[in-house]
Amino acid sequence: MKNIAWKISLLLITLFLLIGCKPKIEETKNNTASDNHEVTAGAVVAAPIDGAGVEAYINNTWVAVGRTKNGDIHFSDLEKITTYPVQLRANARRQGAIAKDTYLQAELRGIMMSRDDSPYITPVTTLAAILFQLNGSTATAANQAKTRVTKIVHNVLGFNGFNPFANPLGDALPKHEVLQQAFMTVLNLGEETDYNAMQSFIPTLTAIAQQMPTDTFCGAAKKVNPKLTSSIAEYLTAQQATIVHRASRLLYDQNKSPIEQEKKRIELTSQMNEIMNSDRAVDEHAEFFVFTKIEDGSDAFAPLPSPIATPQKNNPIPLHFRVSLLSNTNSIVELTENKTKPPTPTYSGKFKISEISSAGILNEDLLLSPNVSQKITAGSKTYSNGTKFSFFFDASNALVGSTHRITFTATEDSSVTGTMTFIVKGRDEIIIESVESRGSSKLFTFDEGNNHKITEGSITTLSEGQLAATVKTAFDTATSEDVFNAVMMQFTAPSGFAFRSDGLTRTSVIVAVLPTAEDKGFTFSLPSTLDIVATAPSPVGKKQIQIKVLDQKTKKIVTQTQSDVYFVPQSSLGTIADATMTAEPAVDITYSKDKTGTDILLESFIITCELKTWYDLAGVPKDQQPDSPINQYPATWKLRFNHAPTGSNGFKNSHGSYSTELDLQPYATSQATTPMQFELRDFRSLGGSDCRQTIKPFSPLDTLHLYFSYRESPDNEYMAKGSINIKEE
Repeated sequence: MKNIAWKISLLLITLFLLIGCKPKIEETKNNTASDNHEVTAGAVVAAPIDGAGVEAYINNTWVAVGRTKNGDIHFSDLEKITTYPVQLRANARRQGAIAKDTYLQAELRGIMMSRDDSPYITPVTTLAAILFQLNGSTATAANQAKTRVTKIVHNVLGFNGFNPFANPLGDALPKHEVLQQAFMTVLNLGEETDYNAMQSFIPTLTAIAQQMPTDTFCGAAKKVNPKLTSSIAEYLTAQQATIVHRASRLLYDQNKSPIEQEKKRIELTSQMNEIMNSDRAVDEHAEFFVFTKIEDGSDAFAPLPSPIATPQKNNPIPLHFRVSLLSNTNSIVELTENKTKPPTPTYSGKFKISEISSAGILNEDLLLSPNVSQKITAGSKTYSNGTKFSFFFDASNALVGSTHRITFTATEDSSVTGTMTFIVKGRDEIIIESVESRGSSKLFTFDEGNNHKITEGSITTLSEGQLAATVKTAFDTATSEDVFNAVMMQFTAPSGFAFRSDGLTRTSVIVAVLPTAEDKGFTFSLPSTLDIVATAPSPVGKKQIQIKVLDQKTKKIVTQTQSDVYFVPQSSLGTIADATMTAEPAVDITYSKDKTGTDILLESFIITCELKTWYDLAGVPKDQQPDSPINQYPATWKLRFNHAPTGSNGFKNSHGSYSTELDLQPYATSQATTPMQFELRDFRSLGGSDCRQTIKPFSPLDTLHLYFSYRESPDNEYMAKGSINIKEE
C-alpha cells in the first residue's frame, strides 16, 4: 500500500473527521441542492483501491454514488443520498485494483453519518455496517454499531486508543493495516486478493453480526474459526507472523524493484512486529450477560428465551435462573455447551440490578416461596458473577400484552447491560416457548443423480419420524389437543425441492395430526407416506429445511428454526464428502531468517488426512454404516505451494529443479483407508531412504495445501481442508 495524500476540495465540502469511541449524530435529512460537482471525501482501504465502485443503500436498493481514485472516494452523485446515516459498499463487482494487475476481491462496507462525514471503508467497518443494517439503519443503530466495534478493537483485539473509523492513511497506516489483518485472521478469513476466500467475506461477517446479540465477539468468532480454541489474545500472538506478513505485503509498492521491495518489507516487518508486541494490550472487560434457567431438582439448564411469557395471574411456580457476566475473553459455549453442571463464570466482574419489574418478587438464591422481607430493589446491592435468583411472577393486575423488565448492569461499565423481558399472556393462552428440530435422520437418500448433482425428478421417501420438531410450552399445563388447536407446524423444502403426496406437489406442508406429548414438550412429525422431489437439478450436499410454528388464528410466525440435512443420491453415499488435513508435529514449519533465499531442508513431519463420507457428515453411527463405507479412494495426492511456478522456488527434486507441487503417493504409509498418512521423514536408521524435503520458499510466509483426484478424472482436483504454513522465525 502506498502512502496516499488525502485530497480535499474546500470549495466543495467541509469534511468532519470522526474521532473517538462514541460518535453521536441525529438522524437527518439532507436537503442541500446538488451543484453536480465531484466531491472527494473519505477512503476505501484494504490497501488503497483504485477504480472500485461506491454505492449507497437507498430504499432497499444499492445505488451508484461514486468511485475510488487511488484510495479516495470521489462522490459524483452525492445528491442521491437524502437520508443519513446511510450504508455504503465498495468494490461489489471486484473491479478495484490495489496494484497493477492485482485486484481486491472483497466487498467492503461502511457507514456515512451525514453529508459532511468522511466515511472510511475497511474490513473492520464492514462489520459495523452490517450491525447497523440488522438493527434498523437508524442513527441510534449506527452509534451502537460503531461503539460495539470500537470496543472489539480496543478490548478484544487489543488496539487500545485506536479509532477504527478515523482516517486510515498517513502515519497511522501501518497500525491500521495490522488491525485489519488481525481482524481478518481471527475470523479465519483469507487474503483480500484471493477471489475464492473472499466469497465467504460478507456471509462470515453477517453470521458474526447475527450471533453477537446472543454471545460475545469471542464466542461468535469461535463459531466461524475452528482453529480459535484459545483466547483471541493468545490466538493473535500465535498468528503474529501470519498477520505481519499479510499486512506488510499489502504495503509494498509493486512498481519498485525487488531489492527496494525487500528493503521496505524488512522495515515494515520490524515496525509491525513492534505494534503487535508493544502497542497491543488485552485486559478483561465486561462484555455480555447471559441468563440460564435452573431446572428444579436438576443441574441441567438452558438459556432463557426472550421474551419470557407469564400468565395473567399470580404464579406460585418460581423462575430459577443464574446471571452470568461474560468478559471479552469468554464465550457462551463455556456455560451452555454440556447442558449440565455449568461451571461458575471465570470473570471476576460484578453487577447491579438497575431495573426490576413490579409484576412479582425477586429474591436472591433458589427459593420455593417468595420472601417479601428480602425482596430485591433496584440498585440495592452489588452481586458476584454467577449469582442465582428466584423470580415469583404476579401479573394478576397487569394488562395482557404488557411487558416488564429486570435489567442488570456491569459495575465496571454501565454501558454493558442485560435485560430479561417478560410479556403477560392470557390466563389460558397456549404459549410456545421454543421449537427444536428432532428428526430421526439427517441423511435423505435420492434415487437418481451423481457425485455432484441430484437430477430433476429424483425422489426420496421420508422414513418414520425423519422430519419432526418439538415445541415447548411456557406453562406446563397444556395437552396435545391444546397445542394442536393453538398452533400449526410447517415444514418448507429447500430451494429446488418440494414435498409430494397423492399427486400434489407443494413447497411447504403442515402436520395434520396431533403432536405426541413428551417430557420435553410436544412433537409434530411428518408421515412416512410423504416424498421429497427435486424440481430442478441441485448440488449434492447440505440443505436446510425451514420449520415454522404458526398461530392457528392469525397464521403469523410464533417461532421458527431449521433442520440441517444432507441430500445425496443413493449411488454417491460412499463418496468422499469431506477431507481434512493435519500435520505432525505442527502445522507451522519455521526456519531461521538467515536462510531466506536459500535451499532449506525441512525437519521430518507427517501429513494425515481424515476422509469422511456423507454417512459421516450426516451423523450416521458407524454401526449403521456399511462395513466399507468409502466406495472409491483417491489415486493421486499432491502437496502444493499457493504460488505460481517461478522455476527457482518450491520443492527441489533430485535433479536440482524446482516445482510448486510434490507427488505424495511415494510417501504414503497407508492405502485405501482413513485417515490417509504420508510420512516425510528420515527412514535411514530403519534401512530406508531420507524422505525429508528440500525447499526454497517463495516468501516469508508460504502455505501448502493438499489436493487429491481420482483415476477416471485426474483433471478434477479436490482440495482438503487445512493447510501447512512455512514461515520465517
